Amino acid sequence: MTCRWLLRFVPIRFACFVGLSLAVAGWFASQCTAQEFSEATQESEFADTTVPPEPGAADPWLEIGALRNRLDQLESANATRKAADATKKAVDAKKPTVKWSGELQADQYWFNQDEANKAQFGDVENGSDFRRARIAMFGDYGPSEYRLEMDFAQSGRPTFLDVWAGFKDIPGLGRIRVGHFFEPFSLERLTSNRFQTYMERSQVDQAFAPARNLGVGATNTVGEEEVGTWAIGLFNNNSNAYGDATGDRFAGVVTGRVTWLPWFNDRGDEFLHLGFASSYRHTGTGFVQFQAESEARLGANTPNVPFFINTGKIAARTYQLFGWEAALVKGPFSLQSEVTLTPVESTYDGGLLFYGWYVDASYFLTGEHRVYRKEFGVFDRVEPARPFLKFADTDGVEFGPGAWQVATRLSQVDLNSGAIQGGRQTDLTVGLNWYLDPYTRVYFNYVHAMIDQPVDGSSTCDSLAMRFSFDF
Repeated sequence: MTCRWLLRFVPIRFACFVGLSLAVAGWFASQCTAQEFSEATQESEFADTTVPPEPGAADPWLEIGALRNRLDQLESANATRKAADATKKAVDAKKPTVKWSGELQADQYWFNQDEANKAQFGDVENGSDFRRARIAMFGDYGPSEYRLEMDFAQSGRPTFLDVWAGFKDIPGLGRIRVGHFFEPFSLERLTSNRFQTYMERSQVDQAFAPARNLGVGATNTVGEEEVGTWAIGLFNNNSNAYGDATGDRFAGVVTGRVTWLPWFNDRGDEFLHLGFASSYRHTGTGFVQFQAESEARLGANTPNVPFFINTGKIAARTYQLFGWEAALVKGPFSLQSEVTLTPVESTYDGGLLFYGWYVDASYFLTGEHRVYRKEFGVFDRVEPARPFLKFADTDGVEFGPGAWQVATRLSQVDLNSGAIQGGRQTDLTVGLNWYLDPYTRVYFNYVHAMIDQPVDGSSTCDSLAMRFSFDF
């Protein structure tokens, strides 16, 4: 009986369990199918229809279309501007370019003489002046170039400075110039006053180095890496402040210079410069004269500082100049020196020989270095790492130390030879320079001049000077 009851009970319960399971599975399947169908329907409706914007809202499709039209207009305007710029450049290439340059130097001097110097040369008074006040126009026209520069602080008021025209990039010759410009002689002379370490060039330059004269010259670099330069020119020896030269006697001059860089690193802050220059000169007037102040100068029109050494006029038809130059730059340290020999074949006193030399050392306390321009074998503009004052990347200005340089120079010129006893002068110059930025500088110079005259004996003159300089 029990077995028959189990047989009847178990199939019934099993059948109920199976039926209930199938019912639950069917319900879940129907729910999932309905949900998937609903989601698929919603996606289809979203893809096929656009939800209308709310009342008052902008139509995004209209905005996109407007932006596309604006972009097309900007691209068209940019293309038109580029075409106009290209046309303007093509037209400008057929015209000479015009650029401007200027320079302003204001000096203040104080002097102190010993009694012997005051008795021999008179009282050297303190004073102030504009050492230079210049304006220049320069440019090019294809391979031709020009420069017109005047100075309103020198004797001519204005005085002709660099006034020349010429050609550049000539195969084999490099540059050719015709006009009024520096003869190619001396590293110190050919380096612009803007980039000199001291307020004045050395007394060696004063006594012997030729200044600007009217003539024609050629110059070029040597090698693809510009490891050297050469220059040569033919000039008139007696050009005045306006480039004029008159006289029935021949006064021609031939001057040449060569330079070489035995080594020059990639950064340009370590190099060695060597050079040699020579000049053969006809006096034209029948006499020649050599003289030098101390390394201080006040008053361009009527100099307040006398010539402490002076040969007077020497009767001669010809004389020569020989100059050796060297400069070493190793980071912030610089060493520079030149020697000049001047043989004169005088008319009445036979062969004479005068000479001069200087040694100059300087150091940048703020880490900068002197910059070299390979193209001409001269020094160039110093760039302070942190200018004293400059516009910041954001609003306002930034302050920095600028560049600080200390320097000292020892020089000597001897104008005693044979019957000519012009005297010997030895100068010690100490300098401090503050480069506020690449174009603005304040100089402080102290000069101790020691004069030895064969007849009048020894004397000294000290000068303390400062300069504010700006150029562009």
